[in-house]
Amino acid sequence: MAAVFVLAAGPAASWNPSELLAPCRGDCGVAVYAGFYVEDSMSELILTSPKPPSAWSYDRDDRLVAATVSRRAGRLGSHFTLEPEVGVGQRSGRQSATEVWGALFIRYHGFPWDGTVLTTAAVSTGLNWASSVTDVERDRARDEEGSQWMHFFAPEITFALPSRPDVELLLRFHHRSGVFGLISDAWGGAQYATVGLRFLF
Repeated sequence: MAAVFVLAAGPAASWNPSELLAPCRGDCGVAVYAGFYVEDSMSELILTSPKPPSAWSYDRDDRLVAATVSRRAGRLGSHFTLEPEVGVGQRSGRQSATEVWGALFIRYHGFPWDGTVLTTAAVSTGLNWASSVTDVERDRARDEEGSQWMHFFAPEITFALPSRPDVELLLRFHHRSGVFGLISDAWGGAQYATVGLRFLF
């Protein structure tokens, strides 16, 4: 709950890039997560045919393991923080490629049940580079070529015990794509439903 109180103090919005290099004060994070490829398109899952993760189509022969470093470096109002992140991931199985990305997350804090389970929800925007364009991405690409550079969009939810706010259960939809042609004519990319842990320090 202390973290929520800190967010409510001070000006309505703040951003100080120099803080990124300052000593960590509970606002730095390291996460590790892993998961399986999701066959359904994100637009279907979110917009046209929403369904719970238990009903998604997974390819368990297509896996991702990833690690990230992030830091809370700004805020908007009393409930939103801005968090730059860099990460690296390795796909294995049906696809073999290394991903590297940089992104900015905007995170919501302050759910009414935080006294029982601390919960946050976040979305990102950023750039993702893959070491190769796999057959899966090439098949999903409208230009039949794909692209190593794509947009990185990774909605996530975290949960933590009030007694251990420094350890979060992380549920992330790891997604890279051309944003309907805005970033890349390839359009389609790769996406994984993942679970992991984030440690704050």
